[in-house]
Amino acid sequence: MVKILLICFALAVLAAPASPAPALELSATTVKQGGALEVTVRGALAGTPRVKFAGRTWPMFRAGDVWRTYVGTDATTKSGRYSLSVEAGGRVIATRAITVGRVTFAIRRLRVPPDSFAPEKVAEERRKVGAALQVLAPQQLWDGAFILPTVAAPVSSPYGVLSIYNGIIRGFHRGTDFAAPVGTPVKAANHGIVRLADYLPLSGNAVLLDHGVGVITLYLHMSALNVEPGARLQKGDVLGYVGGTGVATGPHLHWGLRINGTYVDPLPWTINGAP
Repeated sequence: MVKILLICFALAVLAAPASPAPALELSATTVKQGGALEVTVRGALAGTPRVKFAGRTWPMFRAGDVWRTYVGTDATTKSGRYSLSVEAGGRVIATRAITVGRVTFAIRRLRVPPDSFAPEKVAEERRKVGAALQVLAPQQLWDGAFILPTVAAPVSSPYGVLSIYNGIIRGFHRGTDFAAPVGTPVKAANHGIVRLADYLPLSGNAVLLDHGVGVITLYLHMSALNVEPGARLQKGDVLGYVGGTGVATGPHLHWGLRINGTYVDPLPWTINGAP
């Protein structure tokens, strides 16, 4: 009788359907400098997966029965072919080849007060931003395409421009500048949670809006703020007003989009909402 039971148990184990192997899905395999792509993993996994791409590790977030994240490139990401891999349980479960296309970015030369980028100012801004982003929403909060934060305002400086201040290279432009008069309302590009609403030495009056899964929009150099940290905003809510605070050569709004620490071009997100 025992033999029969053991045989039946063994047959049941053999007949049990195997868990599907993890499947990796990408929104694209070619992206330009400043672009982003969506990474999704389906199937049973041993532990929380992570994505490795272009020398960085990206966290993945649970979204229903899948894991998802967004991977970005910026103006400093070298063009060429990369390997994107997903790791879980201490091993690589999937890889894909990604091609990053080169973009020719413009150059701008600006004059500002000599102490604008003093080390203590840079350190203070980094400290405030780092503290504000310690806790982020693990689920997607945005819905559909992002909207432009200012109405009918022309672009005065696009994303990726090489910025030279007082003859010293300070890096690429991490967002898009809109030329608008002082006091113009600035609107939330999509639903999110305010993580920072404060004055920063370089960025002036600033708001950082958390849209979930590591996606954050930035609104800088404003004349006044209309929100406080922790506030939940809907797409189109007024969060501040255009100004020229911080390191600025005139009234404008700097609008940026950051994905898990990488600053990408925000304008493509106004078309489909995500890659």
